[in-house]
Amino acid sequence: MIHYEEIFPKNLTAGRYVRSYTFSIGEITETDSRYITRSFPTFLTNFYFEFEGGLSEIRKNNKTESIDKRTYVNCEIGSWSDIYQLSSKYEKRQVKNFKVDFYPNAVFEIFGVSPSKFNGYDIKVEDIWGDTSSFRLMYDEMENACCGRKMIEIFERELIKKIDRIKSPNPYIPYFLKYHEDLEGFSRILGYSPRWIQKHHREIFGYSFRVLQGSLRFYNVIDFINNCGLSGRTINFSRVAQDFGYYDQAHFIKDFKKYTGMTPLEYTAGKFKNLLRFHW
Repeated sequence: MIHYEEIFPKNLTAGRYVRSYTFSIGEITETDSRYITRSFPTFLTNFYFEFEGGLSEIRKNNKTESIDKRTYVNCEIGSWSDIYQLSSKYEKRQVKNFKVDFYPNAVFEIFGVSPSKFNGYDIKVEDIWGDTSSFRLMYDEMENACCGRKMIEIFERELIKKIDRIKSPNPYIPYFLKYHEDLEGFSRILGYSPRWIQKHHREIFGYSFRVLQGSLRFYNVIDFINNCGLSGRTINFSRVAQDFGYYDQAHFIKDFKKYTGMTPLEYTAGKFKNLLRFHW
């Protein structure tokens, strides 16, 4: 049995940068390979800790990549990918992994690196952490932790030490992380030129205003649909498209397929037929 849980930070300092923590701990008792879940693109930056490795693989754009025992950094808006469990001759295999979903400004503000510097590269968390010895101690402590909540406690303790060293948090971030349909309109609201806004988007997030805002809008759509599905509310996709600023339902469906590889109906049928919320 595997214990999977997503937890939102209670600490206000961490909550300025961390959207949620997710962990899976337990034991695989199947020996066959099987499909696990679809991973969707997101405007969040992910730190992923895999403490076992060799259990699953990612299939994306006709390429297959095994998930090894190590850490990963993902800040690519990119396309969706599928995760498969690998077959094994062993009847029991241990599972232990941990993921942090950061808001997209976190890498720049906490670690002093623009995501554009390493987009498309295979980057480990320790590559940008800044202190190899403290990271190693934290990793070992997390690996030996008895439960997911203990891993959160350990990671958050070390993260807050880094956050406390930030001298001047960027005052424009709260404005950047809200959806704005039009660059010119956002420019008037913020009081800075479109060129200035584009430059800061590239530096802080690693993406243009248009790309990040498109991803942010879709992230809000998925969040809304998930909440409706989990609470049993009826989802009117025409109304969703209208409320989130799509020209018409055709554009909404096209965007949905771009980000998930599915239509909205296919997504909700697969995700909520058993009221499961397992997305990575």
